[in-house]
Amino acid sequence: MIYADATEYIALSRAFRRLPGDIKAKAFARAGRRVTQQARTQYLRRASPRLKLTQKVIKDLTTARFNAGGNTSEVIVKSGWIPLAKLSATQTSRGVYVRPRGSYRHAFLATMASGHRGVFMRKGAARLPIRELFGPNPAHDITNNDRVYLEVLAEVIEEKLAPRVLHETEQLLPD
Repeated sequence: MIYADATEYIALSRAFRRLPGDIKAKAFARAGRRVTQQARTQYLRRASPRLKLTQKVIKDLTTARFNAGGNTSEVIVKSGWIPLAKLSATQTSRGVYVRPRGSYRHAFLATMASGHRGVFMRKGAARLPIRELFGPNPAHDITNNDRVYLEVLAEVIEEKLAPRVLHETEQLLPD
C-alpha cells in the first residue's frame, strides 16, 4: 500500500484549474514522461546492489513508457534467469569467477554443440549429467520483494512529480 501526502497536489490542482487546457495537457505529459524515466533510474539504482549486477545489465531488460492519453506510467522489467556466461564469466583453476557475483567452485565454462556457451556444473561425481548455472532474475526479485520497489516508486512520486509539473508549466507559460 502506498500512502502519499496530498496537500501539495490539492494546492497544485487549484492553480491548474485556472490554466488553459492545452498548457495543462502538455505540462502533465512532459512531466509524466520525465518522472517515468526518473522512476526507471531509481529502480536501477536500488536493484543493482540487491542483485549484484551492473545497472547496464538490468537497464537492457527494462523499459519505461508513459501514456499521456490514458494517464498511465509503466516501468516494465522483462527477464528470465540471467545465464552466468552473459555476466563476463571466466574460467579459473578452481572453477568459474563471475565479476559481479563471485566464485563458483567446481563449475566450468563450455560451449555446446548448438553453439550455446554457458557455465555448467556436474550433478554428481559422474561426467554426466550437467546443469547450467544462472544468476539472478530482476523480474523475480520485484515479485518477491515488492515492498522495496513500491517504496522506490512512492519516493519518486512524492519528491519528483509536483516539482516537475511546476517546472514544465513554467516552461510553457509565456513571459
